[in-house]
Amino acid sequence: MSAAASTPRIAAWLVWLVVATAMLAAVGAGVFWRRNGQLERLRASLPAMPDVTAWPAAFGAALRQAEEMALSSRHALEGVRQLGRLYHANGYSHEAEACWRILQAAQPQEARWCYYLADLRRTVGDDPGMIACLQQTVKRAPDYAPAWLKLAEWEFKTGQMDAAGRDYRRRLALVPGDPYSKIALARLALQRDQRAEAAALLEQIVREAPAFSQAHNLYAEVLAAGGDAAGANQQRFLGHVAGISGRFREADDAWLDELRTWCYDPSRLSLWASVDNATGHGDRGVALLERVIRLAPKDPRGYAELGRTYLRQGDAAKALDLFEQGAQLPGASSDLYAALSEAYRALNLPQKALQTADQGLASMPDAADLQTARGLALEASGRLEDAVGAYRLAAQRAPNLSETHYNLGNALLRLDRKQEAEACLQRALEINPTFPRALILLGQSELEAGRLDAAARYLRPLYECYPGSVSARRLMTRWCLASGVAAARAGRTDEAEKRLQEGLAISPELPDLHARLGLLYGQEGRLPEALEQLEAYHRLQPTEAMASLFLGQTYARLGRKDDARRLLAEGAQLARQANDTATEAACADELRRLNP
Repeated sequence: MSAAASTPRIAAWLVWLVVATAMLAAVGAGVFWRRNGQLERLRASLPAMPDVTAWPAAFGAALRQAEEMALSSRHALEGVRQLGRLYHANGYSHEAEACWRILQAAQPQEARWCYYLADLRRTVGDDPGMIACLQQTVKRAPDYAPAWLKLAEWEFKTGQMDAAGRDYRRRLALVPGDPYSKIALARLALQRDQRAEAAALLEQIVREAPAFSQAHNLYAEVLAAGGDAAGANQQRFLGHVAGISGRFREADDAWLDELRTWCYDPSRLSLWASVDNATGHGDRGVALLERVIRLAPKDPRGYAELGRTYLRQGDAAKALDLFEQGAQLPGASSDLYAALSEAYRALNLPQKALQTADQGLASMPDAADLQTARGLALEASGRLEDAVGAYRLAAQRAPNLSETHYNLGNALLRLDRKQEAEACLQRALEINPTFPRALILLGQSELEAGRLDAAARYLRPLYECYPGSVSARRLMTRWCLASGVAAARAGRTDEAEKRLQEGLAISPELPDLHARLGLLYGQEGRLPEALEQLEAYHRLQPTEAMASLFLGQTYARLGRKDDARRLLAEGAQLARQANDTATEAACADELRRLNP
């Protein structure tokens, strides 16, 4: 093609390019102006910035930066997002809601804004508003499991059982094995009297999530209602153990948890940290308390809380460093000095612990917790009489605190001043009738003295109030065994059987209980029941010569001579190895009767 021929085409193309550019410019201008219109509306909808002069300076700076961004033309929505997070995370519900509604209008398909609005509606008690927002959330994000859980929980509370069951199962499909859904479905089954289904669900939870204490406790109720006292007691014990290692916490919620990074409120951060620390999420709790200290470096409370966290985790050295920093700040409280003294004791530095308590008492002479810390430091130094004096002062300064009377009673008991000790421990129980350490000391003292009725006055309430406590179970089992033996010797066989069975319900693997109950049944001629108990005794004590002897004798009475010979021969050999001539002779006598 010639140059002359191409010239008109080039000219036409240039004309088209100019026209297209003009059209695009017009469209762009329209978009620009529409955006400017939206920007104006956005600016008008933004909440006024509250007075935050009492807050850490960093919070005000973060708000101003986010607001500047929200008022810009290029990053307006990102600025609104940051403002919403800052307001929501720091308790400014009205301002946060305004931001989330701006974003909901601008980004109607984003489920987070509905979910955050639901959380804010919940905090002000607006159930209809909360539910409407949750329903929008699951419509826009059907794979966000926490929203289904919250929706199902509200349905359960308001009696919409079919809807609750449906939505719990939806969450369970998203989070296979989820204990929160399963325990809720178990409760639904119990309400419908479907006990077998509830038991099956709870059995799954305690097997798959043994740290879920609520499931153990509910399973214990189901087992007890079904007559399985031993199983119920075991679940209560496991629930107690799970509760020690980690208190129940709400299910994880990533969208709400991510707001924590925008929090500048030391009190709110400390509260979250205490929940994390108590529920086995200590690493998260530590991070939150470190943020508290960064936000309020001159407030001793942050150092005290983080130090206690490390002390509970067994890191006394880190705790000590934090307590020392906090104690140097104005406003350090008596409990911080007491905690510092405790850290020194944990590091086996009783003199430093005593000096710390005395230092605190110099400025806070009426602080009972510091007198207690002084008494503990004196005890750790071996100065028990001096510790009694410190505990007396603590009890005078805090006369309505069980702890102070217990400490005094315990120290007096160690000095063998039993009458005074008992009065102090009784005073602790007058203030708090279920104070466990006082119940333990008094119950144990009566048990060791053989005063079984008196021991029961302390050990029964101890076990009933703390069925999962190792000490409560151990002492109550000892009492059941001693009471059963005493009743059997007095010829009260019904009472003896009841006490021994009660002990087995608490501690089904204790050999002595099986042995005593088996012998009792044997004396009454109840051989099948005796056999069951004595076989359990032998299983638990396979190297105990007496276990072989008792079981061999029972086999002989039942006519199972081959089994009897085998057990008696085994018993004779075990007795010989243990130099137990009496048991060896008893086994030999029984064998002679079997082999005349």
